[in-house]
Amino acid sequence: MARAPLRFEPPRVGSLQARHCPQCGAELVPERIEGRERLRCSACRFVVYQNPASAAAGCVLDERGRVLLVKRAIEPFRGQWALPAGYQEIDEQPAEAVVREVFEETGMVVEPHALFDLLFVRDPIRKPANLAVYLCRVTGGTLRAGDDALEVDWFALDALPDEIGFQNRERILDRLPSDPRVSAPPPKMSEPQSKSPRAVTYASSGVDIEKKYDAVERATAAIRKTFTPGVVGDIGSFGGLFDLARAGVGNGMLVASADGVGTKLEVAKRARVFGTIGQDIVHHCINDILVQGARPLFFMDYVGVGKMEPDVVSAIIGGCAEACRANGLALLGGETAEMPGLYAPGDFDLVGFIVGIVEPKKLLDGSRVKPGQVLLGLPSSGLHTNGFSLARKVLFDVLGLELDAKPKELGGKTVAEALLAVHRSYLAALWPLLEADKLVALAHITGGGVIDNVPRVLGACDALVDRNAWPVPGLCRLIVEGGHVERDEAYHVLNMGLGMVVIVDRADVVEVRRALEARGETVYEIGRTEAGEGRVRWLS
Repeated sequence: MARAPLRFEPPRVGSLQARHCPQCGAELVPERIEGRERLRCSACRFVVYQNPASAAAGCVLDERGRVLLVKRAIEPFRGQWALPAGYQEIDEQPAEAVVREVFEETGMVVEPHALFDLLFVRDPIRKPANLAVYLCRVTGGTLRAGDDALEVDWFALDALPDEIGFQNRERILDRLPSDPRVSAPPPKMSEPQSKSPRAVTYASSGVDIEKKYDAVERATAAIRKTFTPGVVGDIGSFGGLFDLARAGVGNGMLVASADGVGTKLEVAKRARVFGTIGQDIVHHCINDILVQGARPLFFMDYVGVGKMEPDVVSAIIGGCAEACRANGLALLGGETAEMPGLYAPGDFDLVGFIVGIVEPKKLLDGSRVKPGQVLLGLPSSGLHTNGFSLARKVLFDVLGLELDAKPKELGGKTVAEALLAVHRSYLAALWPLLEADKLVALAHITGGGVIDNVPRVLGACDALVDRNAWPVPGLCRLIVEGGHVERDEAYHVLNMGLGMVVIVDRADVVEVRRALEARGETVYEIGRTEAGEGRVRWLS
């Protein structure tokens, strides 16, 4: 699904709309930079930003105490070293801007762990900026010169380069050696957590994944006896496949799926926010058939309540309708049932059903996966619709947090806002690549995490995945650390920051990455395939 083309409004400098660079006078031209459409100088590469009054910089320190610097490719201070930094987008928190800028300029995945200082920076061209400087630790990535960088390198604090721009030496770097947070940095999130008698597990939160698999296994024989000539494949795919031609009723292959929102409903009920969960279930179902190459056709919902509350039910269905409209599929119908005695007053359930279609030759079923291909990860927006029993157990019972609490790990968001972040739909980002036949396989990271969902498309290959290749979101860190959740358990229950895994041929990596970034996606190279048994093996 292609996005509508973005339109440019010339930026304002002073009282005039600028069509020429305020630094060198050359023409400003539209260009997609950092996943967004901006104006850039055709000569000196000056970039016009929407939010030039707020900026963020990262003091990234490695285990040897060295700081990461960038040799700038743009003015001001072109050719000089500086901390990785940039302007904060209007929809970002400062810490989020640091993570993005460091990755885009250096290829390193970092985690801000302390606010070092807030500085006021004067610039003769742009507006003065408030600069938030964060101390950061490395969690993954590969060092490379990225956006607006000629070189990137690590420097000991007593062997810094001579020319450093933006007064970074005087205002920031010279102060680092005496800061106790620098001499004793916190441990990496990615290190294995020691076993603890207080560790919270999914099972202790009330959910036993293995029993669910056992229940499905016991029903498998009965399910298979219902298969008609149109059924393709077996149980275990993200969506069920039905070949219309084989059934003698038409052409094409239908892909259908059903799912629920889980105990995220409890958070919505406590917060009295209901529209978002309607969007959640539609997006979840879209992704479950998108991974097989299907274009969604229509969606149906089921809402069961203990006592009819029209405002609540209409908000839920309204959320479903909003998501259907945004993704180009019909909300064809549904069922609303009031069942006192089964549901308590105030309780409700939400289930979604979706049907899409795919040409048989474009079906993604894992058969194209082979050794030597590359795994790319696309970030989630939060927990999506899985792991909420564990999350609620840790956040509410163990840590005693309220919905309006704002723990530092959430970057200014409340617990309710972080938990109710809408499950992402990846349709708009991935559909053009599916149409161009550039994707080998897709895995929607839902219940079971990377470890259970990627094997559904691997066939006879293994996936070697580097857990240090993408940043773990603050909400996941809060749950894992607050509940002393074992590392492997965390990656089995939570998505840990990834919502979709994309498998591509190595020759197509650059093209696919550029296409996704042009649509505003952040893309992480997280691993590779090799001959094996159809399982995920961790590299770290």
